[in-house]
Amino acid sequence: MINCKRSVDLIVLAVILVAEVATVGQIPDRSKVVAGAEKVFERLSKTNPMPAPGCAVGVSLNGESVFEKAFGLAEMEHNIPNSAQTIFESGSVAKQFTAAALVLLQQDGKLDLDDPVRKYIPELPDYGSPLTIRHLLNHTAGLRDWGAVMSLTGAGRGDRVVTQAIALDVIYRQKYLDFVPGAEYSYSNSGYQLAAEIVERVSKQKFTTFTEERLFKPLGMRNTSWRDNYQRIVSGRAQAYARQGNGPWMLNMPIMNVYGNGGMLTTVGDWLKWNAMLDAKTWNANLVDELETQGVLNDGRKISYALGVVVETAKDGNKDITHGGSTAGYQTFLARFPDKKLSVAVLCNASSANPGGIAYGIFDEIYGRPADTAKVETVAVSEDVLKKFAGVWKNDVTRNANSIALDKGELKINGTALKPIADGSFMLGERKLTFKDGSPITATIANPDGSMTRLTQVAEWKPSAKDLTEFTGTWKSDEAQTQFSLVAEGDKLFIVNTPVIRLPLQPIYKDHFAAQGYVVWVTRDKKGKIERLHVGTGRMRDMFFERIGK
Repeated sequence: MINCKRSVDLIVLAVILVAEVATVGQIPDRSKVVAGAEKVFERLSKTNPMPAPGCAVGVSLNGESVFEKAFGLAEMEHNIPNSAQTIFESGSVAKQFTAAALVLLQQDGKLDLDDPVRKYIPELPDYGSPLTIRHLLNHTAGLRDWGAVMSLTGAGRGDRVVTQAIALDVIYRQKYLDFVPGAEYSYSNSGYQLAAEIVERVSKQKFTTFTEERLFKPLGMRNTSWRDNYQRIVSGRAQAYARQGNGPWMLNMPIMNVYGNGGMLTTVGDWLKWNAMLDAKTWNANLVDELETQGVLNDGRKISYALGVVVETAKDGNKDITHGGSTAGYQTFLARFPDKKLSVAVLCNASSANPGGIAYGIFDEIYGRPADTAKVETVAVSEDVLKKFAGVWKNDVTRNANSIALDKGELKINGTALKPIADGSFMLGERKLTFKDGSPITATIANPDGSMTRLTQVAEWKPSAKDLTEFTGTWKSDEAQTQFSLVAEGDKLFIVNTPVIRLPLQPIYKDHFAAQGYVVWVTRDKKGKIERLHVGTGRMRDMFFERIGK
């Protein structure tokens, strides 16, 4: 009889050995890598006041783990420390494993990533344009994020027990998309909820079983599973914590049975095994190539998001393949620098942790900080020219309001300085903002990914108490499965959904209000009468509400 444990170990060993042979002479010195990791770890340990939660950090070179340490407490009530073997929750780093499961099914000949989603999930509405599995994985589907939708009820993620079936039901109820599939990139967990469901329907196995058999076991990821039952006892798991400012630490655990978009329980060592396989390409080269294939929008523009990973080219010309995660109090980051055969895994159980900063801090200690971008020479612009740009600016897509103000001769957008340059544009960090005269004045911000953010100057709105009464009443959304009231109290307007929601609405520009991360607005008929109310946020641009009884 074959010894399964020994055969798995041999597979992992073979991955490491082949990688070492293939890259000898190209990788950095091991002692330098370890020294860099030790230096960052020492700094973290000193700046992390105890008692407090912390992080586990793992670093591998050429497929071999060379550094695994942890700091802080895994369990504060009993003063149990984190260790390199502590199990944390992944957050969205899990998405690449969900994407890998679908790639394996494609290799099995059971589906194609460019198949329409409704071929496998007919419950999803027909949105009039092809919506494919690849759109789900690239975040280019236009799907509203189910968590953002659920938050409109006043009991969103973290406020009640959410199951996979509940999350899917929210998605199936959405009659509209934020945009035509493939037109834009917009991060949405809904795509990966559907992806996990497709894995189950096509494989005829539970998602957890399929990934265990096809990914975790073959790679020796013995400490990895899914949080498909939040009540299950997981030996060696860190509890997650959060706090407000310098207040006391409080438990902040994901009380959900939702997985695929996140929900992976794992260790830094297991993540390093996964990255070793991806670097070596000896286990399944086609899988690696598929995961690293960046999305392409309908206009031909390539985005940095691939299949569950972000693929970027660093300033030194080398490739960075990364993803971060955040669920309740867990904060995570997994980075792979394939050209240097270096990987860094960071798993934390404190909501205030900065795992991405830790990962890149280690990279910088090893290779040195990247050279600063060449400074752009600024020019002098008179205040008479600048002051016409001061005011309220509407984001043409999200409808968010931005403030541009003239402060001591300097133009600032939301408090950040705009530096005028010779071509008449302004630098906003490394992005260029260009104003265009007209009625109204417009502006464009050129983003690093090639996209453009478009702004329009609008008049500030200060409605009277009488004006606000026009918005009052009860509003209902079948898609969000909720209703709330708009209540005017003097010169203030509130969203009220007893007993959990009471949000003040801050007027920003005509018919638009801001409310704790949301934009609330109305549309009117030809006679100027309010016809419909809308609520939007980053991952849900436009949810419609109809007025009841008025």
